[in-house]
Amino acid sequence: MVDQLRRWCSLAASPGVVRVIFEGEARQEELGWRDLDPWTRTRAVTVADVRSDLGSAALAAALCCDLVYLRAGIELRSGEGEAGPGLLWALGRAGRTALARGLLDRRAMTAAEALGVGIAHAVVGADGEPPLSAEASLTALTTARDIARSGPSARPALELASFRLIFASGDPGEGARAFLERRPPEFAGEPERELK
Repeated sequence: MVDQLRRWCSLAASPGVVRVIFEGEARQEELGWRDLDPWTRTRAVTVADVRSDLGSAALAAALCCDLVYLRAGIELRSGEGEAGPGLLWALGRAGRTALARGLLDRRAMTAAEALGVGIAHAVVGADGEPPLSAEASLTALTTARDIARSGPSARPALELASFRLIFASGDPGEGARAFLERRPPEFAGEPERELK
C-alpha cells in the first residue's frame, strides 16, 4: 500500500482532481503518518470513491482524501487495537462527534453513519457516480480544499485560500485600479477550466 500511495501522491503533485477508486483492499497493514502526510498535502483535490469494505491501510488512505464518497451498504472497520494515524486525522478533521464515535465505540460504522458524523461527504448508490459537479471550477475546488484542510484554528491558511480565489477569479489588477480610481471594480468573472 505504501508504494501505491506514493504513486498517487506523484499523480496529485500538480493542481487538478485525482479520483481514486478503493475496492477490495482487505489487507490489514498499517500506514504510518510519514506515509500519509504527503497524501494530505497534495496540490490536487483528492477524491475517494470507496466501493467495498477496506483494510486499515486502504481505509486510512481513503479517509485522508479531501472528498470521501462511500457506496451504500459498506461498513468502515478500523480494526482491533489503537486507531492508526490516518483514522485519527480523519476523525479529528470531522470534529468532536466523529472523534467520540470513532475512538470510544470501535464497532463498524455504516456508510450512512459515517456521513452523519462528517467522515464522508456523500453516500452513493452501487451504480451511481460521486456527485462531483463538472461545473465546479478548479479554483473553487482547490479553495474549498484549502479551507477544509486548514481546520478551525488555522487562520493563515484560510486567508491564503481566500487570496488565491480572489486572484484566480479574473483580472487581479482590476481591484487595485478600481481602488486607486475610486470606482467600483468591473470583474469579468472566472475563466472556465476543464477538470481533469
